[in-house]
Parts: sequence; structure tokens; C-alpha cells
Amino acid sequence: MDSLAHPLPAASRAGGGQRVLVGHPRRGIGAAVRRVLAGMGVRYVDVAADAGGLLAAVEAEPPDLVIIDRALLRADSGLIETLRAVVGRNELPVLVLGRFASMAERRALMAAGATDLIIRPLTGAELAARLRGHLENRLLNRSLQEVIRSLQTFHTGAVQRMQLARDMQLGLLPDDGLRTGIERRYGVRLDSHFESSSELGGDIWGARPLDDDRFAVFLCDFTGHGVAAALNTFRLHALLEKIDLPGDDPAEMLGAINRLLVGLLPESQFAAMLYAVVDTAADRLTYATAGAPKPIIGVPDCPLRVGESVGLPLGVSMKASYRNRSVEFPPGAFLFLFSDALFEARDWEGRPFGYPGILDLVRQCGPQGNGAPGAGALAGLLDRYFAVMPRPLADDLTALWLTRGTPPPTALLGSG
Repeated sequence: MDSLAHPLPAASRAGGGQRVLVGHPRRGIGAAVRRVLAGMGVRYVDVAADAGGLLAAVEAEPPDLVIIDRALLRADSGLIETLRAVVGRNELPVLVLGRFASMAERRALMAAGATDLIIRPLTGAELAARLRGHLENRLLNRSLQEVIRSLQTFHTGAVQRMQLARDMQLGLLPDDGLRTGIERRYGVRLDSHFESSSELGGDIWGARPLDDDRFAVFLCDFTGHGVAAALNTFRLHALLEKIDLPGDDPAEMLGAINRLLVGLLPESQFAAMLYAVVDTAADRLTYATAGAPKPIIGVPDCPLRVGESVGLPLGVSMKASYRNRSVEFPPGAFLFLFSDALFEARDWEGRPFGYPGILDLVRQCGPQGNGAPGAGALAGLLDRYFAVMPRPLADDLTALWLTRGTPPPTALLGSG
């Protein structure tokens, strides 16, 4: 096998330009093709005089392009087999140069894997033009493959990082130990559901003991979803854990968090939040809202109550203020909190579910509907909800159902 330049190691050639392999039984014609390629700036051109040498050269160092003269295939008894071997082992672009006796032969060569047939006679300029197009395509394909490999590597790393971030975000939510501790200490049941519209979301909820008789629950929904929204949930969690806040007064609590978030949140980002304190000794629920969805409250022997929602979202204005609302909350009462995705989501026909839809579900799945407040009420509600609402939702969904003690035998829900 001859070469235009001195043989170089594969590693050296890989960085120095494209390589073409020419198969022709007559070295003189092979050299002529090599000169055409040299004039195009192709530095490495090897010539093989028979099928064996051609396959050996491909195996030793796969080239960017293979040119096989029809004369070499004719001289070799395995015409189609040779072509298939060259193409199949490395998926190389292979051009067959020569005169072809029939259309059937052309079809057979193309079926065997030939990339193109170059029919002689033709001028050196014509040959150069045909070869240039194939070499440019090969170079483009190799560049695209490198980009694809790079993107695949990046995507794999991004998925792993996203999963780690999601696990960290889920770690912000109350674990089974905290939830069980609150349930036993205060005689309540906490059921929750967290579902983000993407890998990461902007919702977070929590519960924290205050004293022997009181504990607090909250639900916060930051604008947007994805990485930016998830970062805000970490910000809020850090504030709640590391800064001494007035946790027993919902209005003061929201005011303090708001003043902190105004300086922390990027422009145009804010949060809707409800913070509530349950006093089991006084049988009272005190809550304040900052642009959050209205809570739904059920009290034994009373109509279903839709709470109020007033106050600017957190992080909008340093001057925002919030007010407490206080309602009776005896044993058997329940509190249902949820992010706005629950009522803003649209069904298969594009109609929003709305608050009326939520109230209907609460009536069906609450104490009057199944006789066991809290015990499966939230799960049953969401099963009915997703029976008519398509997934995934356009926004993050968080829902929290809090029930006090064992209800009396009378119905908890009125016509409301």
C-alpha cells in the first residue's frame, strides 16, 4: 500500500486532516486519483491494490472516505461481499468509481451499501467536485456526532444533578418522624401530596410544634417552576430554620418573611403563602394569607366554610401587611390547603376546574362522604380529581389535609 505522505500513527493523523482510502488494481490510476485529492488539500491518501489490502487498511485505521474502483471489484471474486464488508464493519461512506454494465448492477452495488456511484469517463475537475461534496458531508457528520455525544454527556450529567436537587428539595418537606410526632402530640392527622410540573418545583409546605397545645402549618407557592423556583424554596426553608421569627402569630410571621424576601427574591418573583396556628386547648384555628388560595374549613355540625384570602404575595412590597383570621376548630374539624394549580388546571376540553369543583370534591371525599375524616380523604379527593384532569399539570401542586381527632357521629358538612 502506497501513501502520499510518510505513514503516521493514527493519533497523529486524527488531528491533521481527513484520510481517504483508494482501492484500485492499477497503481498508476490510483495515483492519479490521489493527485486529485491532494489538489483538494487532502493530506493522507492510501492506495490498496486488492480487496484484501483494502479491508486490512480499513481495519487498521478507518478512513473518512473509501473510493473503490469497479476494476478492483471485478478482479475480485467477491464483488458484493467485499463492498458489504467495507461498509458494514465501520459504516463508512464508500464511493464506487467506474463503468457499470447495467442498471441491475448499479442497484446491486447501492443495495450492498455504496454511498454513491461515480461513472467514468469524467474529468479531474468533475471528480474533485464529487469528492469534495462527500468529504464535506463526512466532516459535517463527524462534527454533528461529536456535538451529539457532548450533548448526551451533558444531558446525563444534568439529569443526575437534577435528580440530586429534587431529592434535596423533597428533603425539605416534613419527614415521617416529624409528621408522626405532631400527629401523636396534638391528636391530629396530616395527609399531604406534593407533585411538581417538572423535575423541580416552587411549592413547599411544613409543620412545626410551638408548645404543648399549639402547632403551626404552612403552604407556600413561589412563582414559576424549575431551578429558579426550587432555589426559592431553599431560601424560605433556610429563613424558617435559622432566623428567630414570630411563629405563633401568623400575621406577624408573614410580615417578617415578606420583609426578608423583598431583599432576597429576584425581580418579578414572589410567593403566595398561608400560615396557620392550631390551638388544641382553645379549639381555635388562626391563619393569615399572602395571596394564597382560600382555605377550606370543615367544622362538625356546620356548613363547609371557605376562608378568606387577603394580603399581597410575599416579596412584592416592603410595606405589605397581613391580618389574622380566627375560627372555631374543635375535634373533628379539618383544614384543607392547596396550591392554585388545583383549581386553575384545565380539563381535556380546556375548562378550568375552579373552586366549585374543589368544593364538590371535598363534599364527596370529606367526613360526610366517607365517614372517616382525614383517613384517605385527600387520596380519595385526588383520585377523583385526576380521573377528569390530565397530567402533567401546568403548575406545581401541593395539597395538605389536616384533621383534628375523631369526629362526632353527626355530619360534618352542611350544604355550604
